[in-house]
Amino acid sequence: MSTPSKPLVSIVIPAYNAERFIAETLDAVANQTWPNIEAFVVDDGSKDRTVAIAKKYQSDRIHVLEQKNSGACVARNKGLSLSKGSYVQFLDADDVLSYDKIAEQVSVLEQNEGCLAISPSVHFMDGEDYKIMLPREEKAWIFDTDDPVDFLIRLYGGYGERWMVQTSAWLTPMAIAHRIGPWDERLLLDQDGDYFARAVLASKGIRTSGGINYYRRFVGGGNISSKYNKRENLESALLALDNKMNLLGKFTNSPAYLQAVSTLYQEIALNAYPMFPKVVKQCEEKVFQSRMKPSLPVMGGRLIELTKHIFGWKAAKQLRLSVHSLTKKS
Repeated sequence: MSTPSKPLVSIVIPAYNAERFIAETLDAVANQTWPNIEAFVVDDGSKDRTVAIAKKYQSDRIHVLEQKNSGACVARNKGLSLSKGSYVQFLDADDVLSYDKIAEQVSVLEQNEGCLAISPSVHFMDGEDYKIMLPREEKAWIFDTDDPVDFLIRLYGGYGERWMVQTSAWLTPMAIAHRIGPWDERLLLDQDGDYFARAVLASKGIRTSGGINYYRRFVGGGNISSKYNKRENLESALLALDNKMNLLGKFTNSPAYLQAVSTLYQEIALNAYPMFPKVVKQCEEKVFQSRMKPSLPVMGGRLIELTKHIFGWKAAKQLRLSVHSLTKKS
């Protein structure tokens, strides 16, 4: 049980076909320097040896649960419903925490009641030695602030460059988790974006921790573009974005907020074009309503960028698809 000096931290790990990674993930959990933890590995119907490997780490602190394949959000909610901690750490089954991650973030949050903790991270390709790598340049968004609204606007590109915070970088007070409710089980993409937007806006601010506390693994090239080839995934991303921007819009209607709206809806439109015209149209309407010029990402080499500049992003996307098709055939 939690004590005033050593509050209990719950770690929730959804897992699906993670046999290659789960041992390393659970080794980091078992060796946390913070002594008072409980962990719930919720296997989401894996077809490999994930459960068998995870059960080797089963103890009075680490529990392995199984469910039929229902999605990561269902698994997280199941683990969350069993958690008794004062704080909750959501951890993806292919990621790794530094041994002192929990200790550093609890120390910060115990001195900053009502805040969320966020940590610097190393992003690495599967197979790389992440322990010798330096963290990403994160000064644009890894900072202490008592302004949750401004934090999200900055994260979403309202002031220019856009960033992302991965699930495992956070440590969340359980009081905030209870206040905002469960993970949205309808979502297939941007589940964590939706959840932590709610958490940030329910907090008193953000606090950072020193060192490198979290290692984010990218598998299969780290390219998520293939996820946008499915209509249900794009619709999920659009729903999550609607949720985030509608909630944030209750707090502000500033030019920076409207710039973030324009940029993020344009991002989905770019991924949806030309396969899903309905999604593109919905996003373009949001961009138009914002009355802000969207910030377009780099879409390719010099020719594609020149096409974007002269003929627009749709022509550049078509050219990029054509180049990709020709490359695959050669």
